[in-house]
Amino acid sequence: MQVYLDTSAAVPLILQEPHSKAAVSAWKHVTQAWAWQWMRVEAEAALIRRKAGPEAWRHWRALSSRIEWLSFDESLFDQVCTFNRSLGLRAADAGHLFVCDRALRAVPSLTLLTFDSEMRDAAQRIGVPIFAG
Repeated sequence: MQVYLDTSAAVPLILQEPHSKAAVSAWKHVTQAWAWQWMRVEAEAALIRRKAGPEAWRHWRALSSRIEWLSFDESLFDQVCTFNRSLGLRAADAGHLFVCDRALRAVPSLTLLTFDSEMRDAAQRIGVPIFAG
């Protein structure tokens, strides 16, 4: 399975969270993963704030090495704002969904893996496939 991974799906793979069991189960089926580079900041912030030990940091490095990191430059900020006007997502979530939506053009079999209910709802409204494991 080819997935676009957001922070709500990545962090439970590293730290014990309510969605950890579902995240690990989904990850077993992943053959390739993509994510917006900003997720690195979000995931590392979660590790720092939770005072994660060396083992969690090793897991993060292993996970991040399997991800194809995607980005967009500031020339697309206006497009992200326009994209989000009808969705009403938080800023980072709008960025994640924008990148995922654009990645779908290159990888039509891509599925969004998220445990964020607002992002799931927004993705459904715009037709982004969501992992339903």
